Amino acid sequence: MKSRTLISAALTGAAGAGIAWLATRGGSALQPAATGRAETVAGNDRVPPMVDTVVIGGGIVGCMTALLLAERGQRVALCDKGVVAGEASGRALGYVDQLFQHPDKAPLIARAKHLWEGMAERIGADSGYRRTGIAAVFADTAALDEAAGWIDWTSGAPGIDARRIDAAELARLAPDMAGRAAGAIYQPSDGIAEPRRAAPAIARRFRDLGGSLLQFCAVDAIETTGGRVSGVETERGRIGCSAVVLAGGAWSPLMAASLGLDLPQFMAFGSVLRLAGTEDPAFGAGPALIDTARNMVMRPNEAGGYDMCFGRGTVPLTWTGLANLHRLAPALKAMWRELDPALDPGVLFSDISMMRSKGRGGVSPYRRTRALAPRPHRRLLERLEREAGNAFPRLAGASPVERWAGVLTSTPDNMPVLSAAPGIDGFFVGSGFYYGMTAGPAAGEALADMVTGRAPQFDLEPYRMSRFSDGSRLHFRA
Repeated sequence: MKSRTLISAALTGAAGAGIAWLATRGGSALQPAATGRAETVAGNDRVPPMVDTVVIGGGIVGCMTALLLAERGQRVALCDKGVVAGEASGRALGYVDQLFQHPDKAPLIARAKHLWEGMAERIGADSGYRRTGIAAVFADTAALDEAAGWIDWTSGAPGIDARRIDAAELARLAPDMAGRAAGAIYQPSDGIAEPRRAAPAIARRFRDLGGSLLQFCAVDAIETTGGRVSGVETERGRIGCSAVVLAGGAWSPLMAASLGLDLPQFMAFGSVLRLAGTEDPAFGAGPALIDTARNMVMRPNEAGGYDMCFGRGTVPLTWTGLANLHRLAPALKAMWRELDPALDPGVLFSDISMMRSKGRGGVSPYRRTRALAPRPHRRLLERLEREAGNAFPRLAGASPVERWAGVLTSTPDNMPVLSAAPGIDGFFVGSGFYYGMTAGPAAGEALADMVTGRAPQFDLEPYRMSRFSDGSRLHFRA
């Protein structure tokens, strides 16, 4: 369904706009010095010599995995080469959504939404999650009819409660859309979270339970003995362990390759704009919105303003991406209308450098780049600001408060990896989450279940890592 692919791209969170092409107009898309935008979390100074499990990566997936393991009585070290939510998890738009996603993902996302609902109680703090509902708005009936086919296609799938609403109901939910649309596809159970707050709040609870939260502590290598995980080498010393969970986002393939494992991923860049709020509190009281005519995604934020992006991303050309082009082709073909390939020398050279196990002066690539932080595409965000003012007159003239950009990752079949690593006992991988803010809680729970030998809450077969190497035919899932 054409509209399903279109809206899937619009719901990517930070996948708002192409920016890698900045290299052809002065400068690379990568910032020379990256800083996090998430809330600061106090970490631990002491590096434990021995734990049960080391979790690599302080994003939403890694933090949730560490929390669940700590709740189950494990000794856990959560290591990040930078800070908690310093990369994708702190730079997303913040949708927690299932709208227009493939039904094969429904069990994962339904479980994640359930866990989001109870997150505040679980961690004893506000994660910024709100069940607002999400409405995809269509200007004409033909497009709305086509999009409504997704409801029939996903009938009976867990977590999906979407319905078609007419112009009158849309106007009641979002008064600013009155008279300007044929209707919408509305899913009440979807919501939003605050990327600046979510992973840090979870990390604090993990630390309070006795977990070791180690920031600016890059894991340079995973140690194995007799085919089994036996520890990790970090920049602050060795940590012995019997299990490692790799939740490193864009960095996961590099770490997997160091162990001879195949993890094909591609990354997309996108930019997000934050506008100041209006004086009318009712303006942000309705659902988060997707204006499909403008390919514009927006939501109210906890500061009283609005975060928004275009539903389009840029795929920078990299050496590893080109090497995997034959396998990434199905995903790129399915999403080519929403992704712009671009050449950025800075990104390309950075990728080649990261492929080396040791860089200049013997420094690992994980230490050289503490946060993968693309520059926001200013010109495109200026156009987005104008579009927002045209679509919502009350936003006309609203001041830009912040601009940021982030990296998203996906796999050839657009399904994440939630799996034990083939051939290495005690090594588990959670990566390739194009919708990481959405799936994070359930992904972390599934990884914790694998580590502790518990039965998972949903079937993990579609997420197995071995599908990339066992001859399985990969099917793209929007």
